[in-house]
Amino acid sequence: MIDQEVVKAALEVWHQGYVPRLSGLPPEERRLAGYLVDRLSRFNRLSAEQKKGLQTVAAETKAKLPERLSRERVDGLAKSWGLDHDLRPFMKALLPFQTRHYKRQFDKTAA
Repeated sequence: MIDQEVVKAALEVWHQGYVPRLSGLPPEERRLAGYLVDRLSRFNRLSAEQKKGLQTVAAETKAKLPERLSRERVDGLAKSWGLDHDLRPFMKALLPFQTRHYKRQFDKTAA
């Protein structure tokens, strides 16, 4: 993943109400996408309803994946998904888009 892809996913989830369907992805892509959805759902940018929808997608996805152990030093959520990397490298790119100020700007440009 690169910064632009992570930022695009975050913007769609946080500001456009996007709830992805992950069932058609190959298993390793589903693992990564499921982690991303799970992680993005934990930021304080979502309504309770949006958060619940995203976490349902993540939980259903995770339940259908074979267990895999992570051997790397990653955050606990990435480890629980069996990933060897996490979103820490992308946090700096994501921080500006979590604010109410950005949401207002986004709403103005989307209208």
